Amino acid sequence: MASLLKSLGSFIASSPSSETKPELKAEKESEPQVEIDQIPPEEILTTKDCESCVEECDEHQQYPSYLDFDTESPLLGSMSPYGRHFMISTAKSDWKERIEEDEGTLAANLHALLAKKPMSWRTFITNTSLVPHLGEHGTLDIVILPDNIIIGNVTPDDAQLVYDVFVKMPLPTQPVLDIQKTFKDFNLAELKVYPNPYENMILICSHRKRDKRCGVTAPILNREFDHVLRELDIHDGEGGTSVSMVSHVGGHKFAGNVICYINKGKTGIWYGRVKACHCHAIVQETLLNGKVIKELYRGAMNHSFGDVKPSCHRIKW
Repeated sequence: MASLLKSLGSFIASSPSSETKPELKAEKESEPQVEIDQIPPEEILTTKDCESCVEECDEHQQYPSYLDFDTESPLLGSMSPYGRHFMISTAKSDWKERIEEDEGTLAANLHALLAKKPMSWRTFITNTSLVPHLGEHGTLDIVILPDNIIIGNVTPDDAQLVYDVFVKMPLPTQPVLDIQKTFKDFNLAELKVYPNPYENMILICSHRKRDKRCGVTAPILNREFDHVLRELDIHDGEGGTSVSMVSHVGGHKFAGNVICYINKGKTGIWYGRVKACHCHAIVQETLLNGKVIKELYRGAMNHSFGDVKPSCHRIKW
């Protein structure tokens, strides 16, 4: 089934002819081979290409010329789809080169447990610059999507409990609405569970110790996103949109790398090659209008566009 989905992922299902013309075969082979789950429905795609500008924009800060970016490789299919994202609030914007090897941390402990007993879906674990505030001093918070919840009062020693309750939990078909009912049969010890306080989330890879490109581009994008949110009178923070830094997401050569969570955490859109001049379009089109900007699109969290049905209209990429 997986191989069938991959073969369908780059074009609309249609009645094949008995013979494939050489030029059509070559075109098909050159298309990104991804599961159809990663192809946004045609009606939510939009085009906002800043690369068509003849001259550099004076209005937005440019990236330093010494940074080497990949501007040629296809973006679609350049990320690994996942079923659930655990975002650990660390109040930092840079971390050890590999958080899974940062001994004694919550991220490392969770990675170790998953390495022994992985789920049937990919579990994505990152650190973020969000400030933990739901528990005692020195504890951590974890935002979990698409469940759209946040756990407070977490310590690295709680990794097994987090794994048993939250990692192993079946993927939801919709965000958790009744927290008390959902977790009433679990012994959560000192952990506290609350609704995710953010309507939308923007994550910018800033992991400089992993790759300098993300460390340099992230602050530039962070400032521009903050400017755009103020310009559009969008509340920044709880009850509105959060803009935070995130550890390694893959694809440093495509920096700036941005993940947008919308629809109360159900939809996770990944963008690459993001520049300051793209930030307004990302906020306007993706956060406010629910659109996917084709030129920047790398992929998405699984089921971001709903269940794929035979009649679903997915465009040829």
